[in-house]
Amino acid sequence: MPGLREDVIAANCAEEWPHPDHEVNSTTIYERLKRGGVNTSKVEVEQVLDHLKEQRDITLVVDPRSGLVVQDVDQGLCT
Repeated sequence: MPGLREDVIAANCAEEWPHPDHEVNSTTIYERLKRGGVNTSKVEVEQVLDHLKEQRDITLVVDPRSGLVVQDVDQGLCT
């Protein structure tokens, strides 16, 4: 999953942070990857997001309606 990790980071960093809506959900990231030709599943994307959360690269929360939501990104992640 190392290549997928970089793809997820790139898809997430395509947003301007702090994000104007204060969040980007995992479905948005997954769909962006699929449109970009990345062959992955939503579960794999969520696993990468969870790993990034564990490393404190992102703030990830669970929204009952949206699922996993990225609320914040460490400034060093997108540089």
